[in-house]
Amino acid sequence: MFGRRRPGDARGRPGHDPRTAGLTRSAVEPLTWWAALYGIYLGIISTISVTELVVGAAAAVFGAAAAVATRRALLTDLAIARPRPRVLLLLPPQIVRDCLLLLRPARRGRFAEVAMPSRRDGVLTLLLSLSPGAYVVRVSPDRDTVQVHRAEDRSSLLERELTSC
Repeated sequence: MFGRRRPGDARGRPGHDPRTAGLTRSAVEPLTWWAALYGIYLGIISTISVTELVVGAAAAVFGAAAAVATRRALLTDLAIARPRPRVLLLLPPQIVRDCLLLLRPARRGRFAEVAMPSRRDGVLTLLLSLSPGAYVVRVSPDRDTVQVHRAEDRSSLLERELTSC
């Protein structure tokens, strides 16, 4: 009895079954999102009643499902190019600059085709759209390009940094 291994237990660890390990990992993420969202909801409400608890739990379920689906859509490939820290440092000044640019009257934007280094990289597409002066209109995965609407005629420093990742 002491020397026997359980089925699926490659290292002889008691209770370890690789068939259920993936299930456990896939359940942890939505439960973590649900707990975080439910905790935030409970912190926001002023009175705790049964109705509020049920509504908060249901809203947290939908929020957790959306968060998991979004994460899986953006990070479909684990080998995606992570943005360099320089990109994250360039983002806040670019947002301020674009807000000031858009306050000027009679601004007309232009569309441009931008080459992306990875065709399945939703993170870079999201970062490119975070600044109010540019947003991604269309992704062309067959040509590794995205169509961007810009408030200016030229690309921003943030855009140049993102496309060089």
